[in-house]
Amino acid sequence: MPYRHAWLFIIGLIAATVFAFWRSYFTVLATSPAGFHAHGLTASLWMLLLLAQSYTPHRGRMALHRLSGRAMFVVMPLFAAGSMGVLHSMAAGTGGGDPFYDLWGARLGYMDILAFAGVLYAAAMALRHRRNVRLHAGYMLSTALLLVSPVFGRVINQTVPGLIIAGPQDFPLFGWAAQLASACAALVALWLWQRDPRHGRPWAVALLVIVVQIIGFETVAAGTPWRAVFESLAVLPLLALMAFGLAAGAAAMVVGWTAVARRGGPRAAAA
Repeated sequence: MPYRHAWLFIIGLIAATVFAFWRSYFTVLATSPAGFHAHGLTASLWMLLLLAQSYTPHRGRMALHRLSGRAMFVVMPLFAAGSMGVLHSMAAGTGGGDPFYDLWGARLGYMDILAFAGVLYAAAMALRHRRNVRLHAGYMLSTALLLVSPVFGRVINQTVPGLIIAGPQDFPLFGWAAQLASACAALVALWLWQRDPRHGRPWAVALLVIVVQIIGFETVAAGTPWRAVFESLAVLPLLALMAFGLAAGAAAMVVGWTAVARRGGPRAAAA
């Protein structure tokens, strides 16, 4: 089975997420916007599903592996809904005077929207290639790589000298950390792609998304037109945006399942 030790990366990502958002989210749960809660809960469910999908086949727990695969039909639409929820909250903060989101909200929104699209595509392709072990596993794990930048950017801002954010006066440092985290994710995607070019399409797609994020973060996302578009999301009802995410996630699952690839590689015992 491919990526035998990938479950350790997922555990590390979960631990890094708790560390990264401990001060800004976990210690202020009572005052955090509803969109943040929706995203935090559903993203956690997706990472736990990835952990189960990565761990179980290497321990001979194929029944549990298939069960967790079928759970994608519930967890992915919920994750997509939660992603729209956090975008709504970030847009409200961007136009509502929050000093951090006033500076970085529109740019983070740009990155998150691309990640949203990339995760939905990868999840659909994981289902489509469920009969090809390497492609199926690659697409599933590539969704985690697209979540690296917002997590490790904040880890950098709490640990790396010269980039530590101690207060609002240091908020301009966040951009450097976000780009550094994205560059690291891009290098990992490139390495995994070159390591197995024949089955490297999942990592090539992830690399493309990350590169577009890196470039757009400094160009399109930094402009006034994009900021205006992003702030307009706050005007839309939260539940309407989340319903759109739920529908998009469900559609991705249906498309991936019904477009199953019938050729190429051994049959995967998944989803």
